[in-house]
Amino acid sequence: MLLEVCVTSISSIKKAALAGADRIELCSALGVGGVTPSYGLIEEAVHLDALPIHCLIRPREGHFIYTSEEVEIIDQDILAAKKLGCRGVVVGALTPQFHLDIKRLERWKELAGSMYMTFHRAFDVVQHPHQALKELIALGFDCVLSSGQEEKAMDGFNNLDDWNNKFGDQIGIMPGSGINDKNCSYFKEAGFKAIHLSGSVPLEPISIPSGVNQEMSFLNQEILESNSSVLKKVIQQIRVN
Repeated sequence: MLLEVCVTSISSIKKAALAGADRIELCSALGVGGVTPSYGLIEEAVHLDALPIHCLIRPREGHFIYTSEEVEIIDQDILAAKKLGCRGVVVGALTPQFHLDIKRLERWKELAGSMYMTFHRAFDVVQHPHQALKELIALGFDCVLSSGQEEKAMDGFNNLDDWNNKFGDQIGIMPGSGINDKNCSYFKEAGFKAIHLSGSVPLEPISIPSGVNQEMSFLNQEILESNSSVLKKVIQQIRVN
């Protein structure tokens, strides 16, 4: 079983590689579900050459119905990820009726060329998921990241299992959201070929000198980083024959 680790830092990539992960989904702002990482972070992640980098392309937090201006940003970010040497991109877009935005997905597939294409968790609010999976297969997507249209993958397990049984030989169904060392074995036993998680824990707070306003909100925001121990526990379970 393949382990994709969602990270926001070079340090987390190193920890994922040390633990034995297979690939990285690189993003920023995990607290809002992830957005496109900076050019500099992508460049450094690829240059590290520790694991294949799949770059999340999401210009903002919130829903997945994009304006023409946002679409242009996504176009340019896909091209930048390709130029920098990412192995894959992670994208998604919906129409106002919450169907796949086929026209834009076709364009992004064309821009991405031979890069691995994952459709992200916009899938968890798409209408008629069986039809959507058939459309993504026809578009040539490689993978769908999903929690089974529930907040957490364990809650959406029945949907994920159904999609994997019906479509898993044509497109990867990769469970994600809330997967950890306590529940990862359920997905392995059900026959999924890949899972997605961050394995992250909050970093220790920094020491704030006296005289600094310690109530400032940005000083109290958690910074999450992947934890090698957590990732190793997951890998030990999913690699057992």
